[in-house]
Amino acid sequence: MRVLVTFAGGRGHLLPMLPLSRALRDAGHELALSGHPHAVGSHGVFGDLFPHERIGPGPDPDGGTGTLTAPDLQHELEVVGRWYAGTLAQRNLLRTREVVERWRPDLVVCDEMDLGSVAAAARAGLPCVVVDVIASGALVRSPYVDDGLAALDLQQVKGDLEIYPAPPSFRDPGFPLSPGAVAVRPEPVGGGDEVHPGVAWLRSHDGPSVYLTLGTIFNTESGDLFSRALGALADQPVRVLATVGSDVDPALVGVRADNVRIERFVPQDQVLPLVDVVVNHGGSGSVIGALAHGLPVVTLAMGADQELNAARLVALDAGVGLDVVTAGADDVRRAVTRALTDVDLRAGATRVRDEVAALPPVSSVVPTIESLVG
Repeated sequence: MRVLVTFAGGRGHLLPMLPLSRALRDAGHELALSGHPHAVGSHGVFGDLFPHERIGPGPDPDGGTGTLTAPDLQHELEVVGRWYAGTLAQRNLLRTREVVERWRPDLVVCDEMDLGSVAAAARAGLPCVVVDVIASGALVRSPYVDDGLAALDLQQVKGDLEIYPAPPSFRDPGFPLSPGAVAVRPEPVGGGDEVHPGVAWLRSHDGPSVYLTLGTIFNTESGDLFSRALGALADQPVRVLATVGSDVDPALVGVRADNVRIERFVPQDQVLPLVDVVVNHGGSGSVIGALAHGLPVVTLAMGADQELNAARLVALDAGVGLDVVTAGADDVRRAVTRALTDVDLRAGATRVRDEVAALPPVSSVVPTIESLVG
């Protein structure tokens, strides 16, 4: 088959689709990628997965962390309606239709926010596989997206097959999976076999360790959050590895301590087996990755679906949520200490880890996908 893989947002929308893309490639199918060039060009994990993609230049970031604002879920829901179901959906409808006409794929695989590509596949008579990238499932909802879906003439928002690479217990009960959806094991994206120096630094330490990340989008909108969180943990009896992303200059974080190491990027699948707690922004990929290793999560939610994920962590007794605006050093230290020592939190994270381990691998859905093409 020829498989067109498309995504609507940043790297958080692309990375959950890479394990499925790799499984399709390994099954002998030909792949092409369509999406934001910065999300593709700034991450070196693709290898020959998408040999037909031409990666364009991305923006030129200033290395700073921007301005932090209070999270506003109502605003995020409205953005989904105006942008993902509106302006971007119409733009991606045209983009994907052009690629379909030029490359002639047999199948479209897209992330759940790429509603324009779902519509383009339907209009071209192509089967469409939708990969969920919003772990709680609670961001694309009526009535915010109704006008956009009507403008797209879109009846099947989840395409012909919905794939959910996360533990079903994490799904918000108010937003269940569609009938016939398949939950699969979230698998590592991969980042090369060479051990990163930050990972070697973690391995040289016998005590408790913490991993801090604020993702690849909100890291540039986090204000003083890096310095606040790292300053709270500096000189504490823990070793802290922080990744600030390719667009942030580590020198601008301004925290220097023997127990803290700051990197732009470290492969998450190398880090998570070595730490005891994850402190993050509550992004779907970061949260599910931590839970897959049975790690309690301290969330600093800033926007998008992060508040929703933080709420699910608390509901599952697998995490602690902090207010990004008001949380001080004592709050961060208490939350990390609780995540390290609270028996209930660690048991909750372990339960979700065991649920993840029992899910089928993503490769198990390849025959079903092949049957869609006939």
